[in-house]
Amino acid sequence: MARNSDAALDYPLNPAAVRVLLIEDDLAEARFLQEVLKGAPRSRFQLSHAKRLGEAIAWLGQDRFDVALLDLTLPDSSGLDSLDVLLHQAPGLPVVVLTNTNDDTLAVAAVRHGAQDYLMKRSLQQEVLVRSLFYAIERQRAEDALRDANEILEERVQARTAELEAANRHLRQEIEQRQRIQERLTLAQNAASIGTFEWCVDAPAQPSNSSDLLADPPWPIADMMASFSANWPWPIHPDDAERVSQELRQATQQGQGLKTEFRILVGDRVHWLTINSSLICDVETHSERLLGIHMDITDKKQLEAQFLRSQRLEGLGTLASGIAHDLNNILTPILLVVQLLPLKLKAIDPWLQSKLDILEASTQRGADLVKQILAFTRGVEGKRFALQVNHLLADIRKLVQQTLPKSIDVYANIPDSLWPVWGDPTQLHQVFMNLCVNARDAMPNGGTLRIAAENLTLNHNSAQQHFQAQPGLYIRVTITDTGTGMEPAVLNQIFDPFFTTKALGQGTGLGLSAVLGIVESHGGFVDVQSQVGQGSQFQVYLRASFEPSPEADAPVALLDGHQSTVLVVDDEPAVYEAVRTVLELHNYRVMVAHGGQAAIALLSEHSDTIHTVLMDLMMPTMDGLTTVPLLKRINPNLRVIAMSGLSSTEAVARAEQQGFESFLPKPFSRQDLLQQLRPVE
Repeated sequence: MARNSDAALDYPLNPAAVRVLLIEDDLAEARFLQEVLKGAPRSRFQLSHAKRLGEAIAWLGQDRFDVALLDLTLPDSSGLDSLDVLLHQAPGLPVVVLTNTNDDTLAVAAVRHGAQDYLMKRSLQQEVLVRSLFYAIERQRAEDALRDANEILEERVQARTAELEAANRHLRQEIEQRQRIQERLTLAQNAASIGTFEWCVDAPAQPSNSSDLLADPPWPIADMMASFSANWPWPIHPDDAERVSQELRQATQQGQGLKTEFRILVGDRVHWLTINSSLICDVETHSERLLGIHMDITDKKQLEAQFLRSQRLEGLGTLASGIAHDLNNILTPILLVVQLLPLKLKAIDPWLQSKLDILEASTQRGADLVKQILAFTRGVEGKRFALQVNHLLADIRKLVQQTLPKSIDVYANIPDSLWPVWGDPTQLHQVFMNLCVNARDAMPNGGTLRIAAENLTLNHNSAQQHFQAQPGLYIRVTITDTGTGMEPAVLNQIFDPFFTTKALGQGTGLGLSAVLGIVESHGGFVDVQSQVGQGSQFQVYLRASFEPSPEADAPVALLDGHQSTVLVVDDEPAVYEAVRTVLELHNYRVMVAHGGQAAIALLSEHSDTIHTVLMDLMMPTMDGLTTVPLLKRINPNLRVIAMSGLSSTEAVARAEQQGFESFLPKPFSRQDLLQQLRPVE
């Protein structure tokens, strides 16, 4: 306590005037204290005297004081209660307690209640009083400064805490966002069959034998593939292992990542993988690491194979179309002349008639062969209507069971609820029969043939799995055998025309080509799966159609030409001479033009007599599709019939769009020609 201190008096504040509030009910004591403070060296005190606590509180409300001297015995209050009330009313006022008792317990209690010092009136000395007052003021100011510092510190702590909470909250949000991104990335990787890997590249040890120094040691491809995942059981295809090993060695020697594609063996199936990686150097371990992704691209490879096969077939189809056109132009006059000779030779020799029959049958066989060639390119136009595939497949099953060897078991699952399709029953019969015959040939030692059919709806995602598929309703017919199967190289060529694995003389290689062409002309597609030693599976997808079939026309007898004039336009002399002979024998007048320009000139000269034109579509200089609009300008009511060696669906549609009334495919018979020229009722 200040009253017990014997140190020299020090006035650290050294103020010009210190305002002191004295709260004392004894006037003698008050005058004594005032006299004591007047004689204080280097200090000037302004003393204000209040006799009661209430009076002091009133003064505190009106004026400001630096320190208060409080007597604990007052008329309106006593003891420590006076101190509590005073500090409550003036919390920042330093208070020095005055008392007549020498009670250390009371002194300690007063200090604990907030008093800055405790003085006894009886032993009060000037220097002790002054020092106590200055000490009280200094200590109060120190407490105020400390409190202010604590408040500032508290504010800073709160602000920093708020910043940390915000940072933590932002960090948690970022962590959650990254976790969601990682989850989406994992889902995307799983959906796309993508995985990541990290592999420490260690070059293989050089051989110790000097004789092996010239050979490059194999790079550890298996170690790299093991880094794809902890349990990677699928080995690389033996045919790709050496190539990938060399690529890995070259990439690391050049300081580059590995980018390649190769096959892996997943059980008995082959999958394609692609790798895209970067080579980085670990500065801590001074080692090189290969970081990258691996992705399953089997579906992509299958689509690429389908696309390349489609391109190859398109090129072959163009070549086959040109050949078919020329062959049909050759076969047309042969067929017509063979049918004309019996009409000219009334009493024909039976031997000669038999030879003519052989010639006609051979010509018709050649025409059928040309149709097979065209079937795999652009489709052959035939009579189509709504038909039930289950009836067609039931006939196929019955025929197959009767003709196949007894060593082959035939099973069928053909529901009656199959949707109808719009197609040519003869062509579709050829498709399914051809596939069954191929299955028989693939099982020379016997096996099992299964025929199944089902309704199927392809959505956008499932249609993308097939190169030529479109979303919609389909009938899927599956023909499966347990035969020898096919290697990938053979499987990639089975639809090529004239490609066959059969011995010479046992097949032309046109069967599957025709199958593909017929199915595509019906708006469908074919999918094939085959494994060597495990058989093959052909799936034929046909568009479902619920359109009603048109009513069939009643057969019309051949009519006499009645000397009506027909203009025949063709650049092949053999064709138009044979056509002219047939028409003239049936009482038609015939004019011949060797091309489109000649046809325009003849029609301009004989527009009143020519009412029907029979014109070839493919001619040099000016073809039929270009000529027909010009002929229609001369005579809008002109009847124009197209004929062509390319009897495809596309050719028929283009002819109808250009104004042709009907289409006559080459080679045609005498009856076909005369029925096309019959008058329109």
